[in-house]
Amino acid sequence: MCEYSYVKEKELYDTFKSAVDSTEVQHVIDGFYEFLVQNGSSEMLVLYETTVRLLVGIEKRVLAEFGKDTTCNQFEVISVVTKRNLEEVKAYVLECFLELRGIIMRKFNDNHTSIIMKTIQNMENEFQHATLDSLAQKVYMTPSYLSLLFKTNTGKTFIEQLTDIRIDKAKHLLKNTHLKNYEVAESIGYQDSRYFSQIFKKKVGCSPSDYRESAIH
Repeated sequence: MCEYSYVKEKELYDTFKSAVDSTEVQHVIDGFYEFLVQNGSSEMLVLYETTVRLLVGIEKRVLAEFGKDTTCNQFEVISVVTKRNLEEVKAYVLECFLELRGIIMRKFNDNHTSIIMKTIQNMENEFQHATLDSLAQKVYMTPSYLSLLFKTNTGKTFIEQLTDIRIDKAKHLLKNTHLKNYEVAESIGYQDSRYFSQIFKKKVGCSPSDYRESAIH
């Protein structure tokens, strides 16, 4: 019989967190129990004890990392020791892990929503000079990961969102000021007025001059 391995528990937890579906979670569990059996822990009493320690350990790690306000249905020891074989034990562990996985994903989604909202607010405040790199630094993420989050959570790319904000600012300036088109372009972060006109027409359906004319009348 081998001693309980907290190193293996930590490895399992780290892999479990990054699993994308139940099949990957099952693979993680299979690997853990394969390690146990290979190291002489195949007796059911040993498997029961190890499973209880594993479930307690993983639950503690989830609560420690994702907050003690996290609510989950604690597993029952009786549910472990009534399993008749290793496959039933693993099936129960999978059930517990999927519940914990759901908690982790909800926390991730909440965090991601907060990050996206903060980034959009930063865009609104810094639309003239905002870049993916500069705003990623503000939320302590890599540019590539922030870009992925944006597309996944909003359906827009980072550039599409920034462009929409800039065009809204341009429409306001065209309606309410006497700035020339190139001055409007520079005011919202475009140094090339022709490029600004192309983007504006693509988004709004008319040129900046036509938009201003229609707004006046």
